[in-house]
Amino acid sequence: MNTEFQIKENGFAEIKKAMIVKTIPIAILAAGTGLAISHFNTNGQSSDVNVLPFVIPIIIGALAFGLFKGINRQKGLFESYKLIINENEIVREQNNTQTVSIPRNEIKSIIRNPKGILTIIGNSNTEIIGVPSQINNSEKLERILSEIKPITDSDKKPLAEKYKGVLILLMLGLMATVYISKDKIIVGITGTILILFLGYSFYEVRRNKNIDKKTKNGMWWLILVLLSVIGNMYFKLTGKL
Repeated sequence: MNTEFQIKENGFAEIKKAMIVKTIPIAILAAGTGLAISHFNTNGQSSDVNVLPFVIPIIIGALAFGLFKGINRQKGLFESYKLIINENEIVREQNNTQTVSIPRNEIKSIIRNPKGILTIIGNSNTEIIGVPSQINNSEKLERILSEIKPITDSDKKPLAEKYKGVLILLMLGLMATVYISKDKIIVGITGTILILFLGYSFYEVRRNKNIDKKTKNGMWWLILVLLSVIGNMYFKLTGKL
């Protein structure tokens, strides 16, 4: 017999504000980094026409539109979340996202963080099910899960999540350095680190079963960024740029 749990009514409203607060600074930083790279690559030369009054509103409009579309897409994904528990396994289903199924006898641990988010961990790094705190009948769910495996309370976060802000700043800094610096040694070191960082990010996102297909497909654009970085490094290190 299957026991199903879904997101409670208006559950997305509880996390919407936090998503917006986290997304806006990142978008502004990324746009600012792009403008800085463009400015310094033209050696700071100015033209007779000041394009900033035209460019900035376009950037702001694009960021606002992207944020609106992204929030709506995340709302649809979040509200489609479904957790199914039966006598054999625990299954997480979600629109446009690979289904995760963990046999009950392969569950290594169940962790609950201070925000009430549960993490069900299987035998491998890809067999992980995250359960939002906005799940309905949370007390019943925890009672069922505790019968499978004791729930452990922990405030530890994965390193990538704990230092997410630092990693984003590091990536933007590396990107700016690679495109702005003329020093071959600096370009070589920062470019190599950036390539490794982007390559690892691509690999991790593509294999993560808890990331939706559209986000995974969007990561193919990262290949173009990698090629651009490699090309920029080649021309600078060979003295052709």
